[in-house]
Amino acid sequence: MSRKEAQEQTRERVVAAAAKVFARRGYHRATVDEIATEAGFTIGALYSNFAGKEELFLAIADRQVEQRAGEFRAIAEAAEGEGDASSEAAAQFRNVLEADPDWPLLFYEFWSLSVRNPELQGELAKRRDANRDALAETLERVAKRHGFELRFPAPVLATAIAASLNGLAFERAADPKALPDDVFAEFVTAVLGCAIAAP
Repeated sequence: MSRKEAQEQTRERVVAAAAKVFARRGYHRATVDEIATEAGFTIGALYSNFAGKEELFLAIADRQVEQRAGEFRAIAEAAEGEGDASSEAAAQFRNVLEADPDWPLLFYEFWSLSVRNPELQGELAKRRDANRDALAETLERVAKRHGFELRFPAPVLATAIAASLNGLAFERAADPKALPDDVFAEFVTAVLGCAIAAP
């Protein structure tokens, strides 16, 4: 392993550890000591890769944007099949939540900081907008594939869908039993169907 590869591996481990700690403790209560311990590194190793919590938080946000974009592409591919587009997309979205149960908690931290912290507001807004644009592109792809006409501009619909799905995800994170799988699936399907199946 080259020095560059080793450093990248270290950065990935620190970012993954920070995501767990931020999801578990929240941004303000999390400490760099706790993150370093979670990652299995010294504080010095953490600071040799990141300036502090803020830079780590933005690195997590970048990783989340990249993951969400890939997942939205997978949703589009699932919905572009011959079956029911909204049901296929809903199933894919459920898979996303099950694969990354910390995502709703992390997103809540991103959202909370973006509206309260002027220093981070612009940076987090860029990443939130990137997620919105990726979802908007997915909506346009699915609508084109199935011959649907969107009622509103794709970015507006993407914002509304994201808000609805985030709300469902937050409730599931707080109490998984409050939204059984069949109810959750029905609502996700309905939300997606309203956007992509409008004549």
